Amino acid sequence: MNAVQRFIRSRVLLLTAAILIVAMCLSVLVQSQSQAALNRTVDENSRGLYDILVQAKPDQTQDGEGGSLIQPEIANGQGGISFEQLEKIRTMGQTAVAAPISLVSRVSQNLEAPRLNAMDYLGYNSGLAGAVTAGDPSAMDSGKWPAAESVLSDSPKKYRLTASATSSDGVNQQTLFKTSAEGTLGKGRLIQEQTAGGSNVRIAGPEGETGIKFPAPALGSEHNLFNLTVALPLAPEVTESVVAVDPAAERALLGSAGDFLAPLEKAPPADARDAGAIGRHFESLFTTGLSMEQLEEGPDFLGVKLKHWAPLMTQYQQAKRDGLLTDDSQAIPLIVRSGTSLDLQYSVKIEELDASGKVVKDVGTVSRSLDKDYLPFVSKSPFALEWPGSTDHSKLLGSTASFSQGLYNPATWSTAFAAAPQYQDGDDAANGASEKSATPGDWVTVNRLPEKSSFGAPVDQTQRKPVEERSYREDLETGKKPATPLPMVYGTFDPAAVKAAAGDVNKLPLGGYDPTPMTLSKDAEGKEVEGTELKPSLSATGLVSQSAGAITDYYGLAAARGYDSNADVIDAIRVKASAAGNWKTAQPEVEKLATQIRELGLEATVVAGSAREDANIFVPGYSKDDAGKESPLGTVQQSWVRQDAADAVSGSLTSTNITLLFLTLLGATLLTGASTVSYIRQRRSEAGILRAMGWTQKRIRSWVLEEFAVGAAALAAAGVILSLLSWNIATVIVSVTMLVIYSGAALLAAQQLRHRVVIDQEPQHDERLVTVDSPLTFANRQLTTNRFNSISLAVAVGVFGAAVGALIALLIDIPRAAGASALSGLAAASIALPSVILAVFGVVVGLLLTLVTGRFELHAKREYLGTLKAMGWNPDMLGQVRFFENALVGTVALPLGVLGALGLGLILAPYAALWAGLAGLLAVICWIPIATKVVK
Repeated sequence: MNAVQRFIRSRVLLLTAAILIVAMCLSVLVQSQSQAALNRTVDENSRGLYDILVQAKPDQTQDGEGGSLIQPEIANGQGGISFEQLEKIRTMGQTAVAAPISLVSRVSQNLEAPRLNAMDYLGYNSGLAGAVTAGDPSAMDSGKWPAAESVLSDSPKKYRLTASATSSDGVNQQTLFKTSAEGTLGKGRLIQEQTAGGSNVRIAGPEGETGIKFPAPALGSEHNLFNLTVALPLAPEVTESVVAVDPAAERALLGSAGDFLAPLEKAPPADARDAGAIGRHFESLFTTGLSMEQLEEGPDFLGVKLKHWAPLMTQYQQAKRDGLLTDDSQAIPLIVRSGTSLDLQYSVKIEELDASGKVVKDVGTVSRSLDKDYLPFVSKSPFALEWPGSTDHSKLLGSTASFSQGLYNPATWSTAFAAAPQYQDGDDAANGASEKSATPGDWVTVNRLPEKSSFGAPVDQTQRKPVEERSYREDLETGKKPATPLPMVYGTFDPAAVKAAAGDVNKLPLGGYDPTPMTLSKDAEGKEVEGTELKPSLSATGLVSQSAGAITDYYGLAAARGYDSNADVIDAIRVKASAAGNWKTAQPEVEKLATQIRELGLEATVVAGSAREDANIFVPGYSKDDAGKESPLGTVQQSWVRQDAADAVSGSLTSTNITLLFLTLLGATLLTGASTVSYIRQRRSEAGILRAMGWTQKRIRSWVLEEFAVGAAALAAAGVILSLLSWNIATVIVSVTMLVIYSGAALLAAQQLRHRVVIDQEPQHDERLVTVDSPLTFANRQLTTNRFNSISLAVAVGVFGAAVGALIALLIDIPRAAGASALSGLAAASIALPSVILAVFGVVVGLLLTLVTGRFELHAKREYLGTLKAMGWNPDMLGQVRFFENALVGTVALPLGVLGALGLGLILAPYAALWAGLAGLLAVICWIPIATKVVK
């Protein structure tokens, strides 16, 4: 009988080799699928809108950049990159897009004067309707006008209006002002008067009406064709930021999401932006007249329909009247933000009073929030509040938005407190998440009123409560003092659309028009809080920044900051390389391009392969009480960018994958070795017969090793096939390792066949012999008699417990090993199921092989159990014998399993070592009833 026949006849060897081959095939295939899923996830989420972030070299006197984390506010106003350097980057061979961005200025403005409209509709009147329709014939159709109606009484009633404004940063709410005014209001009436040229129709209040007048700069109340309008106190001052981009490059970077910048490309060159000339042009539009189409779409200005031309003209006239515009004043084209994330609510409480001033009726409270209707630099009347029960009949005249008054005063452009916040580095968490602390600056007083109204009258400053806000930003250095600019609104942009285009996982910082929100995670006492998103402050000096109020070009930056045309004012350049493919494929070309950029004396950070990550920032000195005591805000989270996140995630999870594979296969192989050693004892009788026939020890050893060689050849063939199929170095290493350990087990088994003198272990008269009077003592006697088999099985079970603990520790440690970035979560999720399958498969194989090891003495066990049955032992007692045998083996295996699991856990996954020890303990305990039930 040849070796192959003997190998097939030896069912245990055949079964062992078959289990190992199946285990190797399935484990390698599962690991390959897991690795493929990991690579796919990393590749799909690791190359964002651009590949390299270019900035000026940091000032060595300042704190570092925070390791491998990139702060999201890259447009910080500090500049440092010249346009000459920008052009050199654009001419490099591997550059596809080079899009510069800079913070221009901090712009403070008082919103337009809010008003309260009480419906006081007087019905159709040809004279009045014709005066306000601007030539629209459809508005002169009296049949479309409903009957007159009003919320006011025929005779005047006394009212008290209390206007107030509140703002919240997401944590604390502040009252910005609360002002009351009283007076009488009634239904309006038409008065027809005779004049020298004929008759005249005008609108006036009822006799005895005093109207309601808030302190200056608010005007009083007046009647018109549709409403009684009460001028309310000015809304709080709001500060915005402006950024500059190259519109053509930005559109190339953002794709279709950057189409909102198309009008900015048509802005006039620097020498055609004289504010006075442009203002006079729009003034002339009133004298020449505009069609309804021009009113709705806006007049054409050098190929752009300027929908918001009327507020621009209003601000121009106000600035000219105040003497702010000079011959050097330039117009600045702007794309303004649609809506705001600033929390600001304006409310008016209306009460009806009797003659003595006592409240007889609460008419109601109306409020309006600064929301999607708010546009910086122009305004569509966001604070036109409606008296309870009012209906807006002004729509009978069509769209009147073009005639909105816009902002009350021209904006004040400043570079004070405009730069990005500064942070100090702290310790890193176990998963690599960064801890930082904000650096507080000076206190900034906001919410002040202008000194004079638009008509030059002094303003009562007691109407507002000035608010102190902590500044976390710095002043910018500027060139010469610029002349007052004139903003020109070319269009709007939606920051949410830009954010969607930027993505979420690989969210690279785009600049001030795509801000990163902050969420409060721990309060000042360190207690966990529900994720509260912080709101921007009125002054825009806080940590939280909303999207820029407006975007301009670099000619606009020069006009606002007073720089020469070629100054080093570029804050950052986002560079997209022309290399195609995923981040790993493009990496050599990207690195080559980054090296060329660094040769220009700039900082070039390769962000291809980066990912978003939450940084934990402690915020001290955030607020103070009436006594002036400062208090911290707590800890906030903000998404920064982790450099080389893809490499880190791919490397750590690949290592985890391979470790799981090795543990699964090596555990099975070690257990196979233990079972092989136990099995070889059954061959000793055959070896004794062969030795009696004259076979030498060497020949007997070769006889045994030939059988093992067949199994080794099968394992080698399976390994070669798997390696060729997967083309993975890990598969080759696993195959070679299994073959080496299997061969080692074979050599050890062959050594066990050496001739030994067997001494009778059961003398007839030994006082140390224990009387067998129970299943426990019998089981102990059997295990003691067959020490080698018992120890082999205990070692197998201990190794099984240690392997289970190590596998569980690795599974628990996957999220920590992956890291704290958004890519880490996706990547960990992509391998979670294959990793669990791999671990479960390893546990099952290990368990199966321990059961196989326990069956090697099955024939001997059946003999003594049959003897016990003949002696009268019932099935319950026989079952107890099997249970106590396994329990005693488990007791010996328990320390090995627990300590082995704990040790492997400390080596492989220290943070989960205790869980590994617990898993090893449970694995050994669970093995006892399983082995009792299965091995009968």
